[in-house]
Amino acid sequence: MDLYQKWELWLKALTLLGVITAGVWTAVTYVDSKEKEFYTEFWNKKMALFQKTSNAASTMATASTLKEFNKARAGYWKLFYGELSLFEGACVKQAMVVFSQCVPHVNISKPDLLPFKVMEQPSYRLSIRLQNELANAWENPFSELQLSELPKACNFQKELECLTIQANAP
Repeated sequence: MDLYQKWELWLKALTLLGVITAGVWTAVTYVDSKEKEFYTEFWNKKMALFQKTSNAASTMATASTLKEFNKARAGYWKLFYGELSLFEGACVKQAMVVFSQCVPHVNISKPDLLPFKVMEQPSYRLSIRLQNELANAWENPFSELQLSELPKACNFQKELECLTIQANAP
């Protein structure tokens, strides 16, 4: 084998190595970009649902009309039992459960109950939990999708102060 054939063999080997490297790099960047694209869509949907949840809770706490309160109440329950469950992490789930203790299951019909001042602080705490989870999700993508036990930092047992609202609702 002469020098020319050796160089030709080396060039072919290096070309093959370059093609393999480029192929692997393309596959890795494609998967990474698809993951980022999916998570961007996931995070944006999560943010929109969290805004709806916060809005429903704050509206119930501050509503001055029955129509406004009952519309927000229905929206909250729809989020609680529906699509929010696809996006919420453990802390938000527990915050939703705690706040739900304040929310009547039926429309209220007594305007003298409004506004539900007792819902103000629980609504605020729920919004803070929503905000914290969004911040965490931004820093740690897909962390809310991990199956794990409820973090101790999410303990809301002391926050069940509005249970009496169920007794006051018609």
